[in-house]
Amino acid sequence: MKKITTILFMLLLVSFALAEVMPDFKLPDAAGKNITLQELLGKGPVLIDFWADYCKPCKDAMPQLNTLAEKYDSLTVVMISIDPPKNLPKAKNYLKSKNYKFITLFDSEKILAKKLGVVNPPHTFILNKTGEIVYSHIGYEPGVENEYELNIRNLLGLQNEAE
Repeated sequence: MKKITTILFMLLLVSFALAEVMPDFKLPDAAGKNITLQELLGKGPVLIDFWADYCKPCKDAMPQLNTLAEKYDSLTVVMISIDPPKNLPKAKNYLKSKNYKFITLFDSEKILAKKLGVVNPPHTFILNKTGEIVYSHIGYEPGVENEYELNIRNLLGLQNEAE
């Protein structure tokens, strides 16, 4: 019995050690300034959502993600466009017309997206302040933002019920 307990404890330790961490990156924002993952971490949780201009569910999710960005000062919301270079002006114009609070970055070569296995947007990740991926969701359906908020509130040490 002691041997089984020891093995289970070791497996638990290994699972914590293998927790997935967001790969470091440097991506341009709308103004062309490169932003790194390290610049986004430390203040609090980070929600990263991969999107594309052609993706209606991505655009449907944006107002909800913007609401979370406005509601939690310690939360950093980052939208990463995976539009090809020829479609970047259209994506930038769409965002400019909406005046969202979140940070927008561009991964037009899909380098970060490929590292994370992002194939079809939207794909959302929530990171703790050290960069560990604590939640991942593919797609968007109304109401999923409540799951996002529960994870964010948990990372902020707030009660687990959305206000």
